[in-house]
Amino acid sequence: MKTQFLILHSPIAGAAEQIASLRQRHTRLISSIEHYEERVAEQTAQLKRMNRPRDFDDDDDDEEEQAAAAQDMPEEVPMTLEDMRREEEEIRELERKKQSLEQRVKGLGKDITGVLG
Repeated sequence: MKTQFLILHSPIAGAAEQIASLRQRHTRLISSIEHYEERVAEQTAQLKRMNRPRDFDDDDDDEEEQAAAAQDMPEEVPMTLEDMRREEEEIRELERKKQSLEQRVKGLGKDITGVLG
C-alpha cells in the first residue's frame, strides 16, 4: 500500500506584497527603457540631419530655409590688404597674450609643486 502525503502550501509572509512590488518596478523599468529608446532614436535622427552634407541636400524645405537665410545675410566683401594687415596684427597680439598666459600657468604650476612638495 502506497502512502500519500498531502502537503499544504502556506503563503510566505510578505511574498505577495514583494511580488506585486517587483511587478510594478518591472513595469516602470520597461516604460523607462521605452522612453529612453525613443529619445535615442530622436537624437540619432537629429544628429543625422545635422551631419548631412549640405551639397547634396534634396529636401525642398531646407532649400527654402537656406535661400531665406542667404537673403538676410549681407554679401561677402573681398578683403583688402589693410584688412589682412589688421587681422595679422590681431593674431600676433593674441599669440603674445597666449604666451604670457602659458608662462603664468607654468609659474603657478611651479608654485603649487613647491607648496605640495
